[in-house]
Amino acid sequence: LYMNKNGELKRELYMNKKGKVYDVTDDDDDESVFDEDPSSIRLGLGDFIFYSVLVSKAALYSFTTFAACMLVILAGLGATLVFLSVFHSALPALPVSIFLGVIFYLLTRVLIEPWIEQVLTVPVYV
Repeated sequence: LYMNKNGELKRELYMNKKGKVYDVTDDDDDESVFDEDPSSIRLGLGDFIFYSVLVSKAALYSFTTFAACMLVILAGLGATLVFLSVFHSALPALPVSIFLGVIFYLLTRVLIEPWIEQVLTVPVYV
């Protein structure tokens, strides 16, 4: 507890088991909840901008590349969360998702799209 010279409570602090000191606030502000919880997972705005640029570029080419990139970016985010739980330290969110997204974008555009077009142009009789 931190009090001013008149004895009024000015600030209340608490310390976790690792020795980090946090300020206890009584307001219902959403940002204070994230500041107090050391185990919260947060992504920056830049991460979402890079993801959206890659997915929108894939969507300009075809639906198949869009779907592949979107699913691989979500899988990359899941892999990043797994790495986060294994290493117990802050990790960047971009590398795994962007690497997988670019690889699958190129594979889909170069290999899968021509194959799909070839399959659709040749009639199959059953």
